[in-house]
Amino acid sequence: MPELPEVETVRRQLALSLLGKRFATVDRVDPAMLRDCTEDQVRAQLPGRRVMSLERLGKFLVVALEDDAFLTLHLGMTGHLLIDTGDVGPHTRFVFELAGGDGLRTRLEFRDMRKFGRLHLTGGAPARRLQGLGPDAWLGGWDSAYLVQRMQGRTTPLKAFLLDQRHLAGIGNIYADEILWWTGLSPLRASGSLSSVEVARLAEEIPRRLGEGVRLLGCSVSDFVDTEGRPGGFQDRLRAYGRQGQLCSRCGDILARTVIAGRGTAYCPGCQH
Repeated sequence: MPELPEVETVRRQLALSLLGKRFATVDRVDPAMLRDCTEDQVRAQLPGRRVMSLERLGKFLVVALEDDAFLTLHLGMTGHLLIDTGDVGPHTRFVFELAGGDGLRTRLEFRDMRKFGRLHLTGGAPARRLQGLGPDAWLGGWDSAYLVQRMQGRTTPLKAFLLDQRHLAGIGNIYADEILWWTGLSPLRASGSLSSVEVARLAEEIPRRLGEGVRLLGCSVSDFVDTEGRPGGFQDRLRAYGRQGQLCSRCGDILARTVIAGRGTAYCPGCQH
């Protein structure tokens, strides 16, 4: 599933291609992937509206349109947003054309093999589901004191805490494993058992590791590609995720695998405590 760095990569590229342009046509809509709107509403309300800004909260893209309308997009597990890729590809669920002041058209395509992605069209505010999210894990206004307050008394495994978007928005399976490896904290630890020093270390590492993912244009261990169909580079820096059975690059022990919150989890029992 695309996580915060992958969605931020897409957001930045979409902003370069779409900002200030108007939706001209709605050529394809998959009703099964719509929320808070109908196909008829998308076809009637999008054309003519200009893209005012492209923002992100966690794993969600928010496209602000003129006249106080909003597109909220989630890529699900296998979603791709692609710009001018030639012929419409397989698994294409949405196709939009936008026009700039020069009259040139830009095609925006939303492909999703498994159809877990979502598109919300709302008025007045982005999709209501964003109200249940915690602050952005990379750029949000939170600190170690916030984590202490959220973790206090919790027996939830630390990995599950990081995956819970109600605490921090944007961390998924890959970056959770990497954050915990770099902090030397076991994903099995009860969240409430961390010392103040450990929480401070975690609070520093979360934005650092997510920022590295953004700098390297995301992680493509599965099928993530940017808006031009290119893979990211963070997969070349992985220290824990997917490396179970291999030697830990820090202590030389063998990385183990367990399942936490239904997600496969790789960690080093030798140096993550």
